[in-house]
Amino acid sequence: MTKRIVLLSGIFCVGVAIAQEAPRIKIQVQEEKEREAPEIPVERKKAKPKTETTVKEKELQRGTGAGGVNVFRAIELTPSLNVQTDDAYGLGGGSVRLRGFDNTQIGISIDDMPLNDSGNFAIYPHEYADVENLESITIERGAVSKKSPFYTEVGGAIRIRTKPPANEFGITIFPKFGTNEFRKYFFRVDTGRLPFGIRAFGSYSHTEADKWKGPGKHPDFRDHYTIGITQNLGRLFWEFYYDKNTQLNYFYRGLNYQQAQNLDQFRRFDYSPSLIFPGGNGLVHNNQTIRDNNVAYYKFYKNPYDNQQLRANVELDITNWLKLTFKPYMWIGRGSGTSATTFTSGGNTYIAFRESFNYTDRPGAILNLNFKSSYGEFTLGYWYERAELKQWQPSFPVRVQPDGSYTLLINTLGTPSFRYNYIQKTITTTNTPFIFYEAPELLGRLDINAGIRFAQVKREFTNYNTTGLPYMPEDDIFDHPNLTKDPRLSYSKTYRKVLFNFGVGYKLTDHIYPYFAFSQNFRVPPNFIGTIPNNVDAQFVINQLKPEESVNYDLGVRFDFDKLYVVPAIYYTDYKNRLIRIADPNDPNLVYLRNAGKVKAYGFELEVGAKPFKDLSLYGSYSYNVAEFKDDCTTLSTGNPVCGISGNQVPDTPKHMFKLGIDYRIFGFNIRPSLQYIGSRYGTVDNKQKVSSYTLINLSVDRRITKNFTLYFDVINLTDKKYIGRISPGETSGTYYVGAPFTFSVGLRGRF
Repeated sequence: MTKRIVLLSGIFCVGVAIAQEAPRIKIQVQEEKEREAPEIPVERKKAKPKTETTVKEKELQRGTGAGGVNVFRAIELTPSLNVQTDDAYGLGGGSVRLRGFDNTQIGISIDDMPLNDSGNFAIYPHEYADVENLESITIERGAVSKKSPFYTEVGGAIRIRTKPPANEFGITIFPKFGTNEFRKYFFRVDTGRLPFGIRAFGSYSHTEADKWKGPGKHPDFRDHYTIGITQNLGRLFWEFYYDKNTQLNYFYRGLNYQQAQNLDQFRRFDYSPSLIFPGGNGLVHNNQTIRDNNVAYYKFYKNPYDNQQLRANVELDITNWLKLTFKPYMWIGRGSGTSATTFTSGGNTYIAFRESFNYTDRPGAILNLNFKSSYGEFTLGYWYERAELKQWQPSFPVRVQPDGSYTLLINTLGTPSFRYNYIQKTITTTNTPFIFYEAPELLGRLDINAGIRFAQVKREFTNYNTTGLPYMPEDDIFDHPNLTKDPRLSYSKTYRKVLFNFGVGYKLTDHIYPYFAFSQNFRVPPNFIGTIPNNVDAQFVINQLKPEESVNYDLGVRFDFDKLYVVPAIYYTDYKNRLIRIADPNDPNLVYLRNAGKVKAYGFELEVGAKPFKDLSLYGSYSYNVAEFKDDCTTLSTGNPVCGISGNQVPDTPKHMFKLGIDYRIFGFNIRPSLQYIGSRYGTVDNKQKVSSYTLINLSVDRRITKNFTLYFDVINLTDKKYIGRISPGETSGTYYVGAPFTFSVGLRGRF
């Protein structure tokens, strides 16, 4: 790791050495008309022929409220986006869906560094950044440009931009306190302009809170560190950002469908607060009542994780019309998620504690060469990444002591004994050249962009034999001399695809801008294909699986007046090779990936921002989203029976969503109530478990009390609504997580 950090640092030192011109400052010039336009909560898009929304810094701070630390909480009022968290603060990450696509099908980046997990493509929005350090978040719905570093963007993309170091010295503090012993302390120092045009900042935050139901903390701790450095030297500009997040969360317990239908009884149902001694030697759990309590002990369900991101951007203006951009990055992840299960041996039942480790080392780089001409700007680019993901799961028999404490057995002899459930390594190599063309204001009114990406992703998945291996700390097991490859459950596969995008917009008048956008996107299968029948090889299964592909069409109009910004849009997505996990009809313990054929997704979106008079601004959105399976999938069982899903709605996809945010200024207070209506949706692929719609009302208030201090007050779920907030869909049975109850927090932001 040290060598890689030194290499990144060397890039910047070389850049400084070759710069010869006197320092100069890059200044972003805005049109006078735009500066004088009434404020609305989102950026007014100019010359953008695609469907996207950008939430800027001020609204990001307000959107997350006094308590929020989840970056997606700040954008939850935008169209077709459903942000789902287990707690009011978003401290556990949760999930997002966009136009019916889940968070593994949406490309996420920070400063152009891709953030989706390299194995299963999941996202963890509570780990990436402190919201206080962000400049903007842009949500691209449907069409995504081909110069983006994604291989997961079948449903769109979300781009996060870090707020660069300030021009002036300053100190920012932001302590926050709230319900459930929530507390967060944020501290940032900006150096201002230093010699040689250097600017820098450093920040630190500490967050902790109790769970709103059940025992444990969520998080027990979350410590986040950020460093940012920029320098502008004539034709050379560079910036470097480093984020480190260390945390420990205890999980919330999900409900089954029957429990989810009775929230009066099960709203606060969670894990067991203590262990019960089962008698004897403390290992045997034949009593079902004691066993059910102990396997659900809360300390068996937690998520410790460390995440580091190093990313840079180096820009060299070779001439006035030629620029070279180099963006190296490194992602280092170390952590696990824990759980417990039961197993039977010799006629007795035991409890096993399992720790699912994920260690990631993910270096990559994006290289762009930009040519500017009177006919537009051409970008020739190349994206390279090599992600190494180690995953292993040790399983320890649990011995409960008479005093309620426990110990884990790590020996490999006797009954019961320690074992590894799996040991796996995935190497994902991406080689992707691309060409992008953008021409704003052709003939004064026409905007065009077009791109082509030659995507190539290689997966090398190695599954290792686990029999007889001893327990070893950290990832030392990968160096054990007796570790051998299991050829039946290992595979190698390279995916290649040529992808296009095209967008055109026309300035019909100074206030009306129609546009059309088209994009081809794809996502390769997750690394773990599931538990397959013994007579089937993983290579055979992966050769059958096709990458998900989508063709997105967006048609919209922007109406931009002084006090009103309205964007209606319709979309259609031709989506094929949808991947779902199914249970084998001959053995429900076998669950594996299969292509479910075509999905037709279409809908309508309306985004409205308005400032009817000086002290009132409004922002609202409405979404109508349909996503239906059009084909059946086949299983790996004898005879290849079908799954029977044709005509079903994609789970966790509400057809209707309505959101409204109001910002009213009175007597120095900014009062911001917001409302979200989330329509009914299904928790299963077979559409037999329907979850009711709900309406959530939140309230935020802030007031500047001195020149340097602003007080924030935030209420989530003002009416204490009982509802299912997050769904983990399944084929015939989903897992349902209760939305947080009435929660309030306060914060005081100071800037010196």
